[in-house]
Amino acid sequence: MNRTLWMSAFACLLIPGCAIGQARVEVNPYADLDWQALELHKANLHTHTTQSDGAFSPREVVDMYEEADYTILSLTDHDTHEPAHSTWPWEDHGIDVAASGMLPIEGNEISRPDHIGSYFNDYGDADQRSVPAALEEIGKRGGLAVMFHPGRYRHRTAQWYIDIYQRFPHLVGMEVYNQNDRYPGDRALYDEVLSGLMPDRPVWAMANDDFHRMEHFARSFNLFLLPRGGLNEKNFRRAFEQGRFHAVYNPSRDTSQVLIPEQVVVTEDAIELIVDCEDDQVVWISHGHEIHRGKSLPLSANLGDYVRVVLKGAEGTRTLLQPFGLAGTEGRVVTEVSVANGSGSGVYLAGSRAVTIRADDAPDGQVFDRWTGDVDRVADVDAAETYLRSIGDQPMRIEAAYRPAEAYTLTVEHGEGSGEVLEESFQQIAASVPEGRVFEVWTGDVEWVDAPRSPTTRVQMPKGRGDITLSATFAEEAVFAPQLRNPSFRDGIEGWQARPEDVRLVVGDDGAQHLAVQRRSGIMQRVDGMELEAGQRLTLYFEAKITSPGGDPVGFVGMQFLGADDEELVSNSITVRSRQWALLAVSGKVVEDVLAPNIFVWMRDGEFHLRNFRLRVHEPGD
Repeated sequence: MNRTLWMSAFACLLIPGCAIGQARVEVNPYADLDWQALELHKANLHTHTTQSDGAFSPREVVDMYEEADYTILSLTDHDTHEPAHSTWPWEDHGIDVAASGMLPIEGNEISRPDHIGSYFNDYGDADQRSVPAALEEIGKRGGLAVMFHPGRYRHRTAQWYIDIYQRFPHLVGMEVYNQNDRYPGDRALYDEVLSGLMPDRPVWAMANDDFHRMEHFARSFNLFLLPRGGLNEKNFRRAFEQGRFHAVYNPSRDTSQVLIPEQVVVTEDAIELIVDCEDDQVVWISHGHEIHRGKSLPLSANLGDYVRVVLKGAEGTRTLLQPFGLAGTEGRVVTEVSVANGSGSGVYLAGSRAVTIRADDAPDGQVFDRWTGDVDRVADVDAAETYLRSIGDQPMRIEAAYRPAEAYTLTVEHGEGSGEVLEESFQQIAASVPEGRVFEVWTGDVEWVDAPRSPTTRVQMPKGRGDITLSATFAEEAVFAPQLRNPSFRDGIEGWQARPEDVRLVVGDDGAQHLAVQRRSGIMQRVDGMELEAGQRLTLYFEAKITSPGGDPVGFVGMQFLGADDEELVSNSITVRSRQWALLAVSGKVVEDVLAPNIFVWMRDGEFHLRNFRLRVHEPGD
């Protein structure tokens, strides 16, 4: 909660009959637009190619985005890759800019400190470890900057970002959607930052693909409002600086589901959207919480220092308009909420909706029981994570209560892990695979199993469910496909698409070789020669572990099904965090017109060790 809201909270509590004032819009990014003479331009401003860690060449990437009706693109390869710090100019990479119909924007990604999108300059420094120093260099070169995927940097506080934005005026935006929404908490951070900066210092919301591979393509974009016939760098930069664009999240890739306002009208009394949708699809947010629904927001409502609006389209699409800065809100009404044994405490604008509350982890030997206290507005008193339907004008005190955990029996047939297990606690299970057979799948009460197709996984004993039983099933060895059956990696990295510096062969304690994928790198293998039918399922089994000097290492192993023209049809992956060798599996169902699957490995931090890849084909219905 920002200082202004706290001060107004106490002022209102001390003054009897404190009344809500009429807000005034002081920051309107859509002011003075001629809505009848605008063109909408799709832009992706976070894009990688083979010049850094992307899977496609610059020319291929430009062609892909042009075919998807994008008209603005920035190739933002990492500045840690040589020979150049930016993939610019495009002509040097075999791209005919005039023929492409695209507006190219010079850019790169500053990568040694927190990742920063840098535009309109060629600055890059693989040895730079300071965010302020990097931003200062971008500013010296007349560039603009955006903080990329802030959710990755968990040690950063909202106040740290507030200080950075106040210090560097050319830092204009923050990514709030990255790829397929990798960091959902970024919108909450964004609201905290706006609460501390507005109405004096706006920050524009951005949505980008952070494109490396096909599964990242065309899920998030920015929709720029430019003068008709005015697709040029000057107009784009002005719109970028002034926030004349929307941030769009489009997980289904079906742009027909995206809601786009025809006009934004601001008067002394209201902010109104002209948009073809139901009122309930228009959600207004102030100081981090929903405050109103409808196409028209009355400025006499109980509002904070800013308000922003989200349009909720079909199939999970979201259109975020840029925030409006408000003045004259000193008379706002606030309410203090106290949550004991949980999170959610704070001072909120009265009228806020859907405020999340979450119980702390239960003490050893106990489980969450229910919420007690002022629970009239609690959506589900029996759920450890729930929400307050709305915030009233009176203080609220809520407390999470716990009870002793019951012990139930977990029975593991054809495997290890049986025994007495407390409610909500985790138990490792492992299949005992007979000689000459291979693990197939866990059956029984599998809704409590993390990965039913992994022979080694874990179970969370359900609360209040009673005893549960699991059974490992097995199949014949012959079901593995010969195209990807390389237990010892005798052929090294042959067949894998990888740069020599990204992967190495390691000799383990047992004398056998295995692969080690380096930090922030990836490898891929296309599995050709398979006759696949719709309805079949492929399961990739492998062993993996991660080594890292510290931090939170994580890697990904997945399967991507390709159709005509190598278009991605389905992509599934599993996250790996284990520091010890673990036998894992990832599975996917074959859809129509599949040509071949790709097996991919991606390492974010640390070093990712892999061995014993095996690919199994399940028949339809199996």
